[in-house]
Amino acid sequence: MENTEHEVFEISAVARLTGISSHVLRVWERRYSVVDPQRSESKRRQYTQSDIQRLSLLKTLVDNGHAIGTIASLSTEQLEERLSNVLSSRAGDDQLEESAPVGVCRIGLAGTIMRHSVREAVENTPALRIVGEVQEMSQIATSLRPGAVDLLILERDTIFPEDIEEVQNLISVMKVRRAILVYRFAQEAVIQPLDIKRITALRAPVDAAEIQLACIADIQLALRSGQAGVVLGDPQEEIRRPEGPIPARAFTDDQLVEVGKMSAVVKCECPQHLANLLSSLFAFEKYSEQCEDRNQEDAELHAFLHQTTAECRSQMEGALAKVISQEGISLKS
Repeated sequence: MENTEHEVFEISAVARLTGISSHVLRVWERRYSVVDPQRSESKRRQYTQSDIQRLSLLKTLVDNGHAIGTIASLSTEQLEERLSNVLSSRAGDDQLEESAPVGVCRIGLAGTIMRHSVREAVENTPALRIVGEVQEMSQIATSLRPGAVDLLILERDTIFPEDIEEVQNLISVMKVRRAILVYRFAQEAVIQPLDIKRITALRAPVDAAEIQLACIADIQLALRSGQAGVVLGDPQEEIRRPEGPIPARAFTDDQLVEVGKMSAVVKCECPQHLANLLSSLFAFEKYSEQCEDRNQEDAELHAFLHQTTAECRSQMEGALAKVISQEGISLKS
């Protein structure tokens, strides 16, 4: 009989066997050192049966609401014990849910076409973390426990009023702060009032920058309230304009375009990513400032979005300035 004890697998095979995409697996290895694969002579990753067993345990725990950062350092035996506890809690135990670090927004994702964009957004945003992925919205409630995620990102081809009710029910059942609903076709009358129903609607196709932008208000609100990782109260009480003046811009549009074109000469792509994100932030900042107010609630909401986005933009400008200095980049005045 052939000995498979030392059999090795390439990353594509591991992705199929564990359900962890190659992209996510690379991120887990780089950020959390979940496994230490061997390397072939051509420098390709090679995983053992033990690696696959460990990764499968991690994937199952993450799908059940455990943040990867809180379990990545556990031994395989500890992971097996943790999974046993999870299965017991599914059967009726009241074991406490593993919580995410303060400031981290835990995402539950239901969809396929937009999945790459969401993963890219998470890769570029340390405050975002995917803790569960399914193909259909109907699988969310059976795959994740209430309170395991802070934000739902859902994909639908069409949106009708009954779909909105379904999403709102899911928000309530899963105890999340908000949902981002990516759609292809819908009537304007259905889409317009969604924001005050704790739903952000994005028309497909969406890219990583749009996903990042849609998540920013949720993250900033959680950080201000000190309630990241827990359910917020009455959504009407969330819309409070932060105090203070609107921060002035640190970079002009021309300078951001200039940074964005530097990827060919600068090995690090962080300047380009930050420039693109800042352009999107400023565009939304202007949009929220100029958006028509139908009533007082609209005015308060748009003022909140304008101020929050501007403050986030100012923080990201500081990050870009640091990267520019580190890389020795000189911009035109």
